[in-house]
Amino acid sequence: MKNIAVIIVIFFFLWSSSASGRLYGEMKYERFGIYDADGITPQEYEQRRAAVIALMDSGSVAIFHSSEPVNRNSDTEYKFRQNDNVLYLTGCTETNCTLILSSNEIRIDRFAPTKEILFISDYKKTWSGYNLGVEGARQILGFGAEGTSSVVLPNEKMKELVPQILHSTNLLYYTPSLPDMLFDQISTMKFVAAREVRKELQAQYPNLVIKGTGSLLNNLRSVKSSAELLLLQKAIDATVSGCIDAMKNCRSGMYEYELQAIIEYWFIRSGCEFYGFPSIVGSGPNTLAFHYDANRRQMNNGELVVMDLGAEYHGYSADVTRTIPVNGLYSSAQKEIYDIVFSAQDSAIKEVRPGIPMNAPGEKAMDVLGDGLLKLGIIQDKIETKKYCPHGISHFIGLDVHDVGFTNKLLPGMVFTIEPGLYIPDSSTCAKKYWGIGIRIEDDVLVTENGGKVLSGAAPRTVEEIEMIMKRGKERKSE
Repeated sequence: MKNIAVIIVIFFFLWSSSASGRLYGEMKYERFGIYDADGITPQEYEQRRAAVIALMDSGSVAIFHSSEPVNRNSDTEYKFRQNDNVLYLTGCTETNCTLILSSNEIRIDRFAPTKEILFISDYKKTWSGYNLGVEGARQILGFGAEGTSSVVLPNEKMKELVPQILHSTNLLYYTPSLPDMLFDQISTMKFVAAREVRKELQAQYPNLVIKGTGSLLNNLRSVKSSAELLLLQKAIDATVSGCIDAMKNCRSGMYEYELQAIIEYWFIRSGCEFYGFPSIVGSGPNTLAFHYDANRRQMNNGELVVMDLGAEYHGYSADVTRTIPVNGLYSSAQKEIYDIVFSAQDSAIKEVRPGIPMNAPGEKAMDVLGDGLLKLGIIQDKIETKKYCPHGISHFIGLDVHDVGFTNKLLPGMVFTIEPGLYIPDSSTCAKKYWGIGIRIEDDVLVTENGGKVLSGAAPRTVEEIEMIMKRGKERKSE
């Protein structure tokens, strides 16, 4: 009951919050490498940490460590992206930082008793610029700031304090920021990170029970505050802008990567730091591959192209899909399939409301897909529908494009996708005119008290809207 009560309180606090989403006010802390001024407030991060502590068992400790840099090749690393939970609880985007939360107060030297400790690297100039350091963490993240009970310490103090803290507790919530599994094909050695880390910790601290952090955070993260929704909308708007520009400029003979370049230009122009997943721009036979992302094929007259896209802004990822005709006009067979998928998505969106299971809109979509396939004679029994739409219809979005959350009940503030699709291989036992058609339509939907609100609705979705915008794009090019 304790967990349920705390979750409900934090859900409705975050949903009704009027936070402006401005982290730094009108100030910019350029000496710490900070230039953006539209993040989430330190106060909201503090409230999130308090909500997690309220869910923890008495006498327990939770540890959250930043992501590790990932090698690309030789001495080059992929651009660093923070661990979702560290970002959610601190706003810190640096590597080599650790957050400790305790259900009981911890006493450290001269500091007042605390339940929140952030360990961070010292302030210094690195190859990539200046990091926050202790002072930056105080000024920008709010740790150890006046009026708070949190503490920020340099990383050197971890070796001394972490063993003391773990020896004094019997329950640790911890999920390593490591790949789930490493496997070497030659030696056939399998390394399961979480299992090995747990074994080592229990060898060092025999009385310690270790649980994952998902039980503390997954439900909290599934409901977005007003500040989170502002960031998510920026990611969605950037994605929609790229999608519309792609429609205006798509031509027969272009390569998929040319369309990708038009789309991702809008991500960067809009200030997005990443994409939430590699852009999927699949034409012709590639429309049938759900996660195709090579984007190397030349697009031909009469084909379709599926564009599954998601910009990421300050950690929050969009996920929008449109399927358009390469030459600007759908064939009659393509229209027939498109209309089924559109009707399925439209019906599913109308189903969205608080209190229903997350899979209810998807079940409605599958039912409509089945009716449409039966009508066209593509299937003889609705049980065959799954053969032509084998993937799920919905998933949460947020700090992960497939975000965490519980699915038994939709609540106001949840944001999830609705993405029915139909994929008809050349070998199908149906009229040949439908062979090779792959169509998916996906939008990001916010659950409100009154139903579903489509956050990505500015992207043209009907056959008529798409053909019109593509026609105007061609006319503009010919002027």
